[in-house]
Amino acid sequence: MERSYSVLFLVVVFTILGDYALKVATKYPEPLLSIWFLMGALLYGLTAVGWMLLMQTYNLAQISVIYSSITIIALVLIGHLFFDETTTGRQGLGVAAALAAVVLMEA
Repeated sequence: MERSYSVLFLVVVFTILGDYALKVATKYPEPLLSIWFLMGALLYGLTAVGWMLLMQTYNLAQISVIYSSITIIALVLIGHLFFDETTTGRQGLGVAAALAAVVLMEA
């Protein structure tokens, strides 16, 4: 089980870094030709490898809820810290629902 949490952690990190790279790529006049786009695509590829490892032995519903919740929370924070994005009350409620989903799936 410890190995699965390590792999899940890496999948989350690769996804977050990939999303960050793709967001930066959108700032360029030709985003698909930027190095940021290439880095994002490579990180997404690593995410796919991690998902395959996890799906070999674990319940997809459970790992996907944990993955999605952590990713949502981290990306909201990154949006605030690096891209001056704001979060509405409704979006904040969505983050709270994501946390509740993790609690329910782990119970």
